[in-house]
Amino acid sequence: MVISRRNLLISGATLGAASAASFLSWELSKQDTNARVVVVGGGAAGIAIANKLQMYLNGVRITVVDPRPYHWYQPGQTLLLAGVYDNKEDVISPNKQYLNADIRWIEDQVTEFDPDNNQVLTGQSGRLDYDYLIVSTGLELRYDLIEGLDPDQIGQDGISSIYHSPEAGLASHRQAMKFAQSGGGKGIFTRPHGAMKCAGAPMKATNLVEYFVRQAGQRERFQMDYMTAENVLFSVKVFDARLQEIWQERQIAHHYEHELKAINSQTKQAWFGTKEGGTIETSWDFIHISPPMSAIPVVRHSPLANNSDFKGYLDVDKYTLQHKRYPNVFGLGDTVGTPVGKTAASVKSQLPVVATNLTALIREEALPAQWDGYTSCPMILDVGHAMLWEFDYTLQPVTALPFEVVDPLKESKLSWVMEKSLLRPIYDVMLEGYTPI
Repeated sequence: MVISRRNLLISGATLGAASAASFLSWELSKQDTNARVVVVGGGAAGIAIANKLQMYLNGVRITVVDPRPYHWYQPGQTLLLAGVYDNKEDVISPNKQYLNADIRWIEDQVTEFDPDNNQVLTGQSGRLDYDYLIVSTGLELRYDLIEGLDPDQIGQDGISSIYHSPEAGLASHRQAMKFAQSGGGKGIFTRPHGAMKCAGAPMKATNLVEYFVRQAGQRERFQMDYMTAENVLFSVKVFDARLQEIWQERQIAHHYEHELKAINSQTKQAWFGTKEGGTIETSWDFIHISPPMSAIPVVRHSPLANNSDFKGYLDVDKYTLQHKRYPNVFGLGDTVGTPVGKTAASVKSQLPVVATNLTALIREEALPAQWDGYTSCPMILDVGHAMLWEFDYTLQPVTALPFEVVDPLKESKLSWVMEKSLLRPIYDVMLEGYTPI
């Protein structure tokens, strides 16, 4: 296996020095402008790009529009399932602790994009005019596409789904532990068709619950089935092959091109569509559901939406992240129509690309920065071990740390420590707009 190398500054001293040097460089090269920049979506991508733009632009007027009054650290959802986090406050924090005071925050919902007139319409605040627009609205969880499923059932009757909310993450842990200690049963884990945030999370959930079962004893009395609507487990071949090896050892069965269509929580039955167009029915005692996902309605029904390969997602150039038809519009995060990249690590690598290219556009220069599709997935294997998987548009492994430190194909305590303890501080620095690593 050939793995390319990415540079990573590790130590706190180096991180601080790099941040100081970068700050000085930005201050000396800032572009003066009175441009109005509207950022729609105030999650990780929206907060981070708003803060980062202030490092590139002097005098810019930035407005962030998002209806949610708090920030949700979504990478922590698997740690809720693992039991490492045990309180929703572990993943919830006030937005105001991250936003620069000069950034205007509007707690409202955008109801319409009007890019021909450089405006967005909000539910309560009226129309907002912009010179430049950044769309970072994330994804919609489409539980509504699963017949018989009410999201309020998550955390009851063996139904779990870490994606739904912090409360659902905590409830999913309780359901997983109850199942593991039940003395026997059948666990079902689903993966929908198409793009989704953190595509590794359904497999992390499978690994964690199987681990809980083993720890409780009587593993032979449990059946574990992973049902994916895709035709592979993971898009990177060497990672796919390694996971298949691990699952063979752990007796986790995987079934390709099986898409969850309906469930009955009373009889504990589930129905899956197959590639032949048929339907199969199976029983379960525990089920972890990863719902279908799409761009949110206001994006997918707007003039900004892609109508071909990434239907409904923001129609951007996959390298520059500039909209293909509206040059003063950029996108980043889960909502963009790109082949890969719906992770927080992808957002971190996209931020300097959008900030640099928007600055170049203001200067009426060619867009110099390109995003390579960098994505990172710490594949949790159990409470204490993980594998750090990183790749890009080539769908080939890349490494941030030296190969000798973290082999992406070996179970690693260090990779687990990174997921559990080190990634959150890096994430918080990213929210402030800093991306030195």
